[in-house]
Amino acid sequence: MALESISISKLPQRTQLLLLTVVMAGLCYVFYSFYVQPLKAEVDTLGAQLNDLTTEVQKGQIVYSRLPEFKKQVREQEVKLATLRTILPERKQTAEIVSGLELLARESRLRIKSFQPQGTVRKDFYEDWPILLSLEGNYDNLGTFFEKVSQFARIINVENITIKKVDTPTRSRTISATCTATTFVFIDQGGEATPASPAPIGPATAVSQQRKPGVPSEG
Repeated sequence: MALESISISKLPQRTQLLLLTVVMAGLCYVFYSFYVQPLKAEVDTLGAQLNDLTTEVQKGQIVYSRLPEFKKQVREQEVKLATLRTILPERKQTAEIVSGLELLARESRLRIKSFQPQGTVRKDFYEDWPILLSLEGNYDNLGTFFEKVSQFARIINVENITIKKVDTPTRSRTISATCTATTFVFIDQGGEATPASPAPIGPATAVSQQRKPGVPSEG
């Protein structure tokens, strides 16, 4: 039996409206699914990226506004580091310590009989470096020497002082003294001593932080 063509115009008006509604709904679904929804997702993504960029820009503006302050802090830290390297060097400099102490001894009219560097002792971020000294002179000379050591550019603590009379005293040489002069060596984060620029030899104009030893009376 031949199929008769069905004309929409022959369908009831209610059926025509229903079919038109279904077709329009399908078109709307296809349009939303394949065009609107991807576009909305892209807009949301771009919006989130814009918010992130806005936040980063605001942070950058805050940092930029504080840039002069940061630069000032860096300069202050550089000055502190330079000072620290002067009084607390990054490596043992035997020649510098020897020449410095010899200079102070000569200025104090003392004679260094012996100079014996000892092994370092590890602390937190630095090492103790004790040096055994044997000196000859008189009490006034020894007091002058200790005073000059207290003003030395390098931090040096003097302790374990022992004084005795010399066997054959003279006007300028009446006592023999031994002591331990301890200086300190800065250790970098890697735990190894690294080269540092030479520190000035001789007394520093800045006030050092070491304690001043006392001179016991003659016994």
